[in-house]
Amino acid sequence: MSTHLIRRKRPRLAAAFVAALIAVPAWAQVPTQDEFQALRFYLQQENDTAVRAEVERLQRQFPGWTPPDDLSELTTTAGPETAEIYRQIEARNFDTARRLIAETADAFPDWSPPQDMRDLLRVSEAQQIFDAAVQAERAETAIGLARNTPELISCERVNNAWNLADMHLLLGETEQAISVFRAVIRTCANVDILTATLEKAEEIFSLDVLAELADSAREQAPEATAQLRQLEDRLRVGRQAPTRWAGNSERKIALDNDVRTIDPTDPPQPRARPTASPTPSPTAAAPTAAPPASGTLAAVRAAANRGAWSECLSLSAGSSNIQIMAQRGWCAFNADRSMDAVDLFRTVAQRSSDVATRRDATYGWLLSLLRLNMTEQAAQVLASSTLTNVQRREVEGQILDQRGVRAYETGDYRRAIGFFEAHERLTGTARRDLDLLRGYALLNIGDHAGARAIFMRLHRQLATPETRRALNAVR
Repeated sequence: MSTHLIRRKRPRLAAAFVAALIAVPAWAQVPTQDEFQALRFYLQQENDTAVRAEVERLQRQFPGWTPPDDLSELTTTAGPETAEIYRQIEARNFDTARRLIAETADAFPDWSPPQDMRDLLRVSEAQQIFDAAVQAERAETAIGLARNTPELISCERVNNAWNLADMHLLLGETEQAISVFRAVIRTCANVDILTATLEKAEEIFSLDVLAELADSAREQAPEATAQLRQLEDRLRVGRQAPTRWAGNSERKIALDNDVRTIDPTDPPQPRARPTASPTPSPTAAAPTAAPPASGTLAAVRAAANRGAWSECLSLSAGSSNIQIMAQRGWCAFNADRSMDAVDLFRTVAQRSSDVATRRDATYGWLLSLLRLNMTEQAAQVLASSTLTNVQRREVEGQILDQRGVRAYETGDYRRAIGFFEAHERLTGTARRDLDLLRGYALLNIGDHAGARAIFMRLHRQLATPETRRALNAVR
């Protein structure tokens, strides 16, 4: 399993990480001003380790560039601030986002919105229109949007696909609706998605269609054959139809020294008795431990275990090995290169054939998105992800945290209180900083008694200038 060594820190959106998405021609030998944004951010944060790593990255990418003796000179160079644009898109304030894009382009003539920003704005706006069309049952509009914006129909947005099928059914286009379900199962290997798709299919299609889709799902996820057979039988029983699989012989696991899958109809095979391992001669030379070769998975993991994030990133640069890319993702995450981590984890999660590797990469992908305060994007990924209970609780807790803080900052105090209370129920603890915000939210809606109770409890637990100021606010 990858060495995670996650360094906990409160997620904050860094404009430099988002700006790093702006593409630079491969032939450029000197960084553009946009390329310095990450370095400026690390300098302002006084993160010496990240500064060194970023300088090394720039020198590798731009051999013609030599860093100045005084790196602080770079912090005086003005550059476009794009974080607010992304926040407005995420909040679905699309007109505001376009205005900010225009203002930024006017202020910085050499700047143009990066492709990911344009795509995010286009797809987010299409998503809003699609949701409204589905809600109002404007089937032609929804189907047209899905056709013109293929990004809407993806495994990460699988709910859109189910809604698209519903729109076809509204128009009496049953075969088109079935085709959508076939496409989902053919494309999405996540067992949770397959399960939910079959459950939805049972509600609207015939048993023959259900059987076809279930067979396709088992081909897509053969490791979940038993689970999917049980699901299909349960769905058939619910419709008072005979089961397809109950009573069938399943392949068993032979519990012996050579664990292998066997079929009960296979004839027994003779097996040799295991022999004891030979005892090494006392005069035999002890094997010497060779250090891991540079660039190997062992070397990359060794650097990660030491917390040498820059070395880990250097050793893993350019590798297409899935396990090395997964480890590189954690090193990028811990080196505060969150956008690099997003790209790496997303690639591993989508390409790896190993269930555990996909799961842990998805977890890293989610944590990286949340570190960038890309809350709703993380929520969309989470909706179609399989995680451990501990991982899911961590991610859901951060999403509730960020949504609560954002609601508070925008003056939606009742919603903020709801998010903070949900966070406490999920995690089992009332985090001090969120509790303080909850108290102020109660104060802002006029619940002075509730606010005072929270402030007094926090003050009794640990008196600080913050708790004294809070108590003064309710006197």
